[in-house]
Amino acid sequence: MEIILAKTAGFCFGVQNAINKALSAKGKIVTLGEIIHNELVVNNLMDKGIYPINNLDEYEDGRVVIRSHGVGEQVYKQMQERNIEYIDATCPFVEKIHKLVNSAYNQGKQVIITGEAAHAEVIGINGWCGNSGIVISDEKEARELDFISKECVLVSQTTFSAEKFKNIEKIIKNKCKIVEIFDTICYTTRDRQREVVEIAKKVDTMLVIGGRHSSNTLKLYELAKQHCNNSYLISDIQDLSKVVKNSTTIGVTAGASTPKELIMEVINIMSDTQVKSNEMLNEEVAVDAKNEASNVFISAMKAESTEVKPKEGKRARVIVVSATEEGIVVNFHGKTDAFIDRTEVEIDEKDYDPSNYVEGQEFDAVFIAKKGKEDMIAMSKKIIQQKELDDKKFQEVINGNEFTVKIDKAVKGGLIAKLGSYTIFVPQSEIRIGFEKKPENYVGKDLRVRKIEAKNGDNTSKKKIIASHKIIAEEEKQAKEDAFWNQMIPNTIVKGVVKRFAKFGAFVSVNKNDCLAHISDLSWTKVQDPAEVLELNKTYEFLILDANRETGKVSLGYKQLQKKPYEEAQEKYPVGCVVKGIVERIFSYGAFVSIDKGIDGLIPVSEISYNFVKDACEAFKEGQEIEAKVIKFEGNKITLSIKALLDPPAPKEVEITSEDIKENNEKRAKANAKKFENAVTQAKKPKAKKAAATPVQEETKSWTSESTGATMADLFKGLNLNFDNKDAE
Repeated sequence: MEIILAKTAGFCFGVQNAINKALSAKGKIVTLGEIIHNELVVNNLMDKGIYPINNLDEYEDGRVVIRSHGVGEQVYKQMQERNIEYIDATCPFVEKIHKLVNSAYNQGKQVIITGEAAHAEVIGINGWCGNSGIVISDEKEARELDFISKECVLVSQTTFSAEKFKNIEKIIKNKCKIVEIFDTICYTTRDRQREVVEIAKKVDTMLVIGGRHSSNTLKLYELAKQHCNNSYLISDIQDLSKVVKNSTTIGVTAGASTPKELIMEVINIMSDTQVKSNEMLNEEVAVDAKNEASNVFISAMKAESTEVKPKEGKRARVIVVSATEEGIVVNFHGKTDAFIDRTEVEIDEKDYDPSNYVEGQEFDAVFIAKKGKEDMIAMSKKIIQQKELDDKKFQEVINGNEFTVKIDKAVKGGLIAKLGSYTIFVPQSEIRIGFEKKPENYVGKDLRVRKIEAKNGDNTSKKKIIASHKIIAEEEKQAKEDAFWNQMIPNTIVKGVVKRFAKFGAFVSVNKNDCLAHISDLSWTKVQDPAEVLELNKTYEFLILDANRETGKVSLGYKQLQKKPYEEAQEKYPVGCVVKGIVERIFSYGAFVSIDKGIDGLIPVSEISYNFVKDACEAFKEGQEIEAKVIKFEGNKITLSIKALLDPPAPKEVEITSEDIKENNEKRAKANAKKFENAVTQAKKPKAKKAAATPVQEETKSWTSESTGATMADLFKGLNLNFDNKDAE
């Protein structure tokens, strides 16, 4: 049987750091929540008097350890208000997310978090944006998200699926007006997920060791199951009974909260024949696999072992005796102790923190030639770290991942650089997009490259690697283009910087891509020059009118986001207000007056004066300045009146004399007498016989002359008839 152990299995930096801080703290210690999702570790901490509390309501006394998951801003405030002393063991990667989210929240942006809403890390992240973040756990929830008009920021839980995040990222780009994306998945999470897939593809059985409540462990199990049907989640030794017997190859990995000792115990039980290192298990780990390791905090290395003799360059397992600002005193199972100077602990000396190294902690170090403190044997931890980084980096190079090298020199046909013991050659045609005529300009500069296949198919012969920067540049260019065109959706709003003017419009930079805002789409009123509306190097919002990826052209509109002139005019010039303007056009029916830029009002001829005006041309001249009152506003039509500003004329008074009355009566008498005479004459005329078929008319109640249409009362009206006079009879 062959066992392949993942190099990334076990505690991550954040978890190990939290445990170290809890163990090294003095006095009574409590953890805010279980320090990691592993029952074995939590129970061992409880045996040492370190108990978890679910929330601050349960707090009584002691120092509180904030676990690597982190907490929300409000928790810090509560502890400060209650004077609770705390030890912050928040993972640096999680802390970075807190800062990103808080900054976005303070800028009024919408925060979107990919992860599990109930997970402690996500709850903590959301606590830095006033719990206003939108949490999305899968692609389905992303697709159901409504379109968000304001600017967004997308972050992720550090242990979220890298594949899911990429899928969600594409969906979110079409759901938000403007979105800024931060891929905050921890690099160790990516490595674990990548490695479990690689191992699962080539083994008969895959074991994923870790707690059943651990988010990252469950994701590893899901990935393993996709590529190996015989995949099992091992939370304790009893779960091994479910494993398929007689497997020829078994893969083993573990979540970030799984202690090494549990991993070794599983391997010890499963090892019937051998343990394959696969360049992931060194001699010391292989020895550990044969030893019993049931206690999380008691290493097999503490047992008596063969004395180790120091030799320059030799690697040994050491145990921390003490740690100070000067460095670490360690025991390497020799007759004397050794000393690791602070400059030899971490790759960057600034990262050295004595509190991270507690008594009994173990790690690997190598013997070096120089003397240590008080002539003790000197050792180095950073040499191993650097070698591991170089090995990892080289493996990434072989796998085709991007890496950075410093160019040493330019030679005929390209550039030369070094990566450890390997020579990196960048052909001249692979330096950039297009042909580079002066490769010497790159000497002394860092260049991001990726391994490419040599023409003969052997890229690593004679420790020489052929690499290219052009393929990276082309991929980035393509990614930027994809990101740009995914945002260029007609009828959506984008921000752009005005870069230059032309007679026909303005060129606007949107995400460093040139777009055109045509002069006809800059203002609702006619303009001769784009500079009348926009300013160079200033940022504006534009509406995407059209986007064509094939032609590479994007049309923007500025006026479409502004109020139309008459919409503004209705607010500025309400009915009843008095305006001043210039007469621009005159017609017989009225005159058009300009009262603002692009705003005309009509003075109808009937509104010019109380006196009759036949033609408006008689009252106005073009260019004349007038004052008028707004009397009507309908649609984009404004009606003005000069007459409304004038006082109406007073009615004329007419004096009537007795002579006027007498003269009027005489005229009326003559007219009535004439009417009477005509009526009598008409009455004496013989009447025509009526046709037999003509129906009998009703009795006439009032008589009307056919010719005059006057009644009898009308005929006698005004006559002064005295029937007592015989002549009158």
